[in-house]
Amino acid sequence: MSKAKHAPLPEIRLKVRMQGRRARYFKKQCARPGGSLPAGSMVFVRDREGRPVGTALYNPRSEITLRILDHGSKAAPQTLILDRLERALDFREEILGLRRGGTAYRLVHAEGDGLPGFVLDRCGEYLVAEISCKGMEAFLEEIGARLRRRYPKGRLVLRVDAKAADREGLECRPTPLDVEAELEENGIRYLFRPGGRHKTGFFCDQRENRLEFGRMASGRRVLDLCCHAGGFAMQAARGGARSVLAVDLDEEALALCRKNAARNGLRVSVRHADAFAFLKDCPKGAFDLAVLDPPKWVPDRTSWERGLRRYLDLNARAMTKVAKGGFLLSCSCSGAVDEETFLGILRRAAERAGRSFRILRCTGAGPDHPVDLACPETRYLKAVWLQARD
Repeated sequence: MSKAKHAPLPEIRLKVRMQGRRARYFKKQCARPGGSLPAGSMVFVRDREGRPVGTALYNPRSEITLRILDHGSKAAPQTLILDRLERALDFREEILGLRRGGTAYRLVHAEGDGLPGFVLDRCGEYLVAEISCKGMEAFLEEIGARLRRRYPKGRLVLRVDAKAADREGLECRPTPLDVEAELEENGIRYLFRPGGRHKTGFFCDQRENRLEFGRMASGRRVLDLCCHAGGFAMQAARGGARSVLAVDLDEEALALCRKNAARNGLRVSVRHADAFAFLKDCPKGAFDLAVLDPPKWVPDRTSWERGLRRYLDLNARAMTKVAKGGFLLSCSCSGAVDEETFLGILRRAAERAGRSFRILRCTGAGPDHPVDLACPETRYLKAVWLQARD
């Protein structure tokens, strides 16, 4: 008997020539299809000269109109998705061995694992997924079933960002949940809200940076600005800091920070304040070690100018508060802002502050957040370690 053949996929043509293996194509780069295709459709892509590009997830209402799924695999999409899911899980737990360091790490990192617009974090007993791609909706049930088999005691939570839902036309609904749970990271216990207002509920991308920050804290006056649940502050307190101040405008986050410090028996002062206003009133040279970890101020190109100004203003103010010889860790989690642009902002901030700084190193998220070379936005976190020279 002959094998059943799959119906051919509808085709989409690009307006541009294929150059390398790109992971995304934007609306202006895509020709309109011959007929009506629903958002989330699987399509076959050719460039303007007819050369095959690969299969992709298509969404005409999104600026990211095509997300390339593969460049030539003959496997069925469901098989491809589940195989990549298993390889992503194996990579974290067998190769990286992250289970030994705690219960907070990323299991799936979107295009970095070949699963566009889908992330999955392990946060304690919870497996928290976040979706930002219409085409991935069709695979959620199969992904959930595979996760339940692999983690029979895990509790699955789906988070759907409201802006992503509007942009992509997502129809899936987030898991209704309002609980505090606990996880452990590098010897510190954290309370968090699974699937809460901020990402998946916990910022596991800063795990290695928090640990290194704590190693630098001994005997120093430390500031954790935009502290959220207090991860940097608590590592600094555990590392023997002379004093630790955690500042945030989010009262719910500060409540978690207070609870976390008490839970771990660590001395952390907590202050409710706007970051800019706090720095304006803060004395010059007040801190020997500071970290700036603000929200995603450039979520897309429409917020580019305003977001860059905020990064510039915050860093310029903070640079005057670091003592001579002191250290500043400045972070940006905006994927649209590449490292070169961010370093340019820091140079301008130092000029505005009238200070000289040197770069000690540039880091980012840990290896559980792999970066697809064809999708630089997957390296969204930039962490620049600076030292004040005067």
